[in-house]
Amino acid sequence: MVQIWTREEYYKRKGDVGIYWKDNCPFCDIENQKWQIVWEWKNWFLIHNMFPYSWTEKHIMAVPYEHKLYSTDLNDEELLEMKDIYKFVKEYFWDEKYFSCTRESIANRSVEHIHMHFIPGKLQWKYIRKMLENQWFPIVQELDTTKKIF
Repeated sequence: MVQIWTREEYYKRKGDVGIYWKDNCPFCDIENQKWQIVWEWKNWFLIHNMFPYSWTEKHIMAVPYEHKLYSTDLNDEELLEMKDIYKFVKEYFWDEKYFSCTRESIANRSVEHIHMHFIPGKLQWKYIRKMLENQWFPIVQELDTTKKIF
């Protein structure tokens, strides 16, 4: 079983770090993360999220070995390999629904290293909003909890 912690624990452990850049990037510290790796390719690895948004060990992330900020920084070989990642993820979740998103380095992310989240289940707008607000995205709309989005 994979050890997971809450997002609150993540922020507590992170302390005053603010944003992880290349010099202190947790994704670049492969040796200390070997125990979490689900699958490896030449340019990418899939890893369990130790601090999952979904509070389950099935929350995984695809991370390129080379430290990159944007998807436009990926080379052709890395982009082609993404196809294999998506095939693996589909098999990993089998018939379970999952949500995915790419976290590019635009501003105010906790880790400035491009990565893709694959999260089991379906995230509700209220949770996505909270996640975005916690990462300093300016959200100006009031949340209407009476409407169903799905």
